[in-house]
Amino acid sequence: MESSSDAVDAAVARMAELLRSPDDLVKISLLRKRLAKEKATIDAQLKTGVKAQLDNTQEGLETLTSSRKQMLTIKENMCSIDRLCSSAQDMIDHFPWINKISQIHRNFVATEETIDRLQEMYQRIDQIQDMLDHDKQTILGPAENLLFIHYQLFRLEEFRESSMYQAKSCSHDVIETLKNYFERLDEFSAEFNEYLWILTKNIISLAETGRGSVIVRLIKVIESEERADERAKLAEQALHSHQDLADKFKSVQKSPRVIKSFRTKFQNKIHESISDTFERFYDDFKDDPISMFDNADFIYKDLLLVIKEIVPRFPKKYNIFSIYVLEYHRHVYNILDKITKSDPDAGTILRIIRWVREYYKTMKKDIRITEELLEPPLLNGEEQGLIDDYLKLIRRKLEEWMNNLMDGETKDFTERSKPPEMDGDKLYGLSGAVIMFQMVNQQIDVAAESGQAKILADVVKECSEVMIATQQQWMQLLKAEFKRQIDKKEEAPGGFVEYVIALANDQIRCANFTDDVVTRLEPLLSEKYRNQINDNLNEAANGFLAVARACTQTLLDQVFHDLKQPFGQLYTSYWYQEDPMALIIETIKDYTRDFQNNLQNYLLDKLMTDTLSRFMIAWIEALRNKGAKFKMPECLDRITNDVRTAFGFFRDHISQQDLENTFDVYERIHSLLASSRKTIFLEYYNMKKAYGDVPVSLIEDILSKRDDLEKSQFKEIIENIKTKQKEAPEYTGEPTIFSKISS
Repeated sequence: MESSSDAVDAAVARMAELLRSPDDLVKISLLRKRLAKEKATIDAQLKTGVKAQLDNTQEGLETLTSSRKQMLTIKENMCSIDRLCSSAQDMIDHFPWINKISQIHRNFVATEETIDRLQEMYQRIDQIQDMLDHDKQTILGPAENLLFIHYQLFRLEEFRESSMYQAKSCSHDVIETLKNYFERLDEFSAEFNEYLWILTKNIISLAETGRGSVIVRLIKVIESEERADERAKLAEQALHSHQDLADKFKSVQKSPRVIKSFRTKFQNKIHESISDTFERFYDDFKDDPISMFDNADFIYKDLLLVIKEIVPRFPKKYNIFSIYVLEYHRHVYNILDKITKSDPDAGTILRIIRWVREYYKTMKKDIRITEELLEPPLLNGEEQGLIDDYLKLIRRKLEEWMNNLMDGETKDFTERSKPPEMDGDKLYGLSGAVIMFQMVNQQIDVAAESGQAKILADVVKECSEVMIATQQQWMQLLKAEFKRQIDKKEEAPGGFVEYVIALANDQIRCANFTDDVVTRLEPLLSEKYRNQINDNLNEAANGFLAVARACTQTLLDQVFHDLKQPFGQLYTSYWYQEDPMALIIETIKDYTRDFQNNLQNYLLDKLMTDTLSRFMIAWIEALRNKGAKFKMPECLDRITNDVRTAFGFFRDHISQQDLENTFDVYERIHSLLASSRKTIFLEYYNMKKAYGDVPVSLIEDILSKRDDLEKSQFKEIIENIKTKQKEAPEYTGEPTIFSKISS
């Protein structure tokens, strides 16, 4: 029903295809004729096909019938022969005696033949022994006599096996006698087999030296022995399958051949030769794994040689290429397993990872074997775990090295028993920068050699984190030592300033070294890892600059700590009698001289700018000194003198324009002090316009110390200033020096 339905559906679909529009209806008669013609053609083809099929079937049935008749005829004939043989024994007089005499005669002839062949055997052995000795002289030689020797040996072994099989029912003495006769043949056979397996174990060398013909002869020998084994096995199977016939016909015997299984032994010798090769290789380089990987190219060379010179000479059934590939791979796996279990150092781990990648790549490109076909997977597929171990080892080693380095640097920095190191430019420095970056560059170079950007990025990250950790240690140590210098100066050793200068220089060198690493690595990286590495290294470089900046600030903290007393004397009664500003400038000048001689120019420029800023802040805050008094007009002259002294020093270190802009602050303070009661507000307005963040409290403190203003006048002025201050919008401009002054 289903097939009929399908036919109808197919017919409808065909008609729908032929009659797509009403205009196609005029074609119905033509279509009917065409389809009728096609049907007639198909019917004729089917008829012819059915007739041919029936003829073939009939012929097959006739053949089967004929074969059955022939088998019955053969069976009947065999039974007749059996009956005739049985009755013939009774028809012939003395048949048992005749049969016995015939058997004796056959045995005599066989014995005579055996003796002749035994005598001939020794001559043959002498002949092929000389040939074998000649071939063995050059183990990788042409082995021209190999096939002839094997042919003669094969015939002699057949004779031996046949003789020993026929004698199996004889007495022990007879068997031992035969064994003695064949002893020399046994010895030669063992010697030949040994030579054969030596050639087998040297197949790679034979291929290298162009001895492909020897390989062909070797395979012919193995194939010959395999065919003999197969014939013996088939005879054995036939004997077991038709045991009833074997019992009836005594002439049916099993093969006397001893199965040799040369093909299996051949494969075992191949395995042994590969194992010997890799054992020698491992023993030569087990103490130097890096050199081991550098000398492992023989793997690809041998496998390419197998493809070009060995595979074409072997029957496909040997699958010789797979044997070599998988056996080589298994030994590679074992060697890597030994190395990874021997607690390798970081360089070796990285070399393993790189080599494994190169191995799979080369096997795919040159040997045409993909990673999925190579079992077991190298490193057991746990390459990421090995990478993690490598990174942990790198981190541990870096931390260990950095801690040892910092222990020595910290001891020198805190004890200061000797001056810091000085380079050719007479700049102070520490040894840490060079040593640190020797370690860092060494690890980065090793990682870069892996050819894997991710590993390089991870190593750079580890190095950056360790460098940042040392920066934090320096920050803490710098802070602690400065506190000791201030709180327990009598107990603190000297040379603090010199060592801070050395540390600042050292950190600048570290920042420069870091920039060099960025420049060196940038061409080697894709954008994905370039940004990551640059970010990590830039963070480390900024950290070094931050430590250097902290050093310069500590130097300034030391300088202005020493200047607390003279700054505290400004505008007091002492100021009117002595010249504390001269002492302040002279002290700064002494420190600056040390900075100029021993500090890097980059840091020196920044330091002098910061010195001026700190000086101005301290100078302005001194206006609030306890006991300060502005005696008019005497104070104005002294302030002018102080400005002249300070300006004269700083103009040697700061540009004229920057210096004038900075001292403008004091010019306006001087104008505020010099202004009359009526013009004070105008001066304040001008100052406020230039410095929108100037605190009113500072103006109040300054004016309160003027001796020419009465309290009522002062109060009125301040109230007006505060009123205007409230009405003025909040200052949102750039902060000025007054933002650093406490309000």
